[in-house]
Amino acid sequence: MTTQTNVTKRWQVTEAYAGYSIREFLLQAGEFSRQLLKKVRMDGMVFINGTQVEMWHPLDTGDEVLLVFPEEEKGAIFPHQGTLPIVFEDDDIMVLDKPAGIPVVPPFDQKEPSIASYLLFEYEKRGYPCTAHIVTRLDKDTSGLMLIAKHAYSHWLLTKKLDLISRQYVAVVEGEFREKEGLIDEPIGRAEDSIIRRVVSPEGKPSKTQYHLINQEKNYSRIRFKLLTGRTHQIRVHMAHRGYPLAGDTLYGGEKVEGMDGQALHCERLHFIHPWTKKKMTFTSEPPKHWEGFA
Repeated sequence: MTTQTNVTKRWQVTEAYAGYSIREFLLQAGEFSRQLLKKVRMDGMVFINGTQVEMWHPLDTGDEVLLVFPEEEKGAIFPHQGTLPIVFEDDDIMVLDKPAGIPVVPPFDQKEPSIASYLLFEYEKRGYPCTAHIVTRLDKDTSGLMLIAKHAYSHWLLTKKLDLISRQYVAVVEGEFREKEGLIDEPIGRAEDSIIRRVVSPEGKPSKTQYHLINQEKNYSRIRFKLLTGRTHQIRVHMAHRGYPLAGDTLYGGEKVEGMDGQALHCERLHFIHPWTKKKMTFTSEPPKHWEGFA
């Protein structure tokens, strides 16, 4: 891990952008949002070939644009020291292999330990001037791969193309699942009697989950899922609706399993295009060892 004091980005101006102002260049070539551009204009710095300039400055072919991003507001989450299970990191992103049992962000109390609070503590230790940008979230008791953007620009580039981020999950469900593969296309909305629980509802948002049966035992089945939408508790709700709640998922009708904290759900594969290098990146992770013996 490297210590970093400022987030900076460099571009070499091509002939196609000669005559553009820096503002126009960042909006088009840099794919900036207007909100991010405003923050940079107010509190950041722009250099052309080593000389600080204003946003209206015109560009020539071959110019080097250096952008120094402003320090980000940290927010209300309280930093906590904790283990960050990092499997990959560079200047723009971080991929974590999250264990079950810890929330990604505190659901209520901002002082509760979470992945976000661990990130903030680590950033403070490094002198890194950014807040925690979560791109793909996991439920507290779901384990596996998740994507973090290390600064606001990276976060914007990833979330504006969120549908290009592919996640594959594996789960253990109760019962003998009969279908080899298929698609669950059922809308999901918030349950009327709960602020946490979701249900299949005609008034809900469109929700699509692909599934493929991996293995089947008498009491449990192991299934692989691919999310085509990203609703809260999507796999858990869809499987409970079909009559096959996830093992250990007491919120959605499953029975508590000895030695298993929460539901047996794991993000085993994460695929995305790097926001800066544009390279395709794929990461995989094995389910927790305590799943052995279940389907």
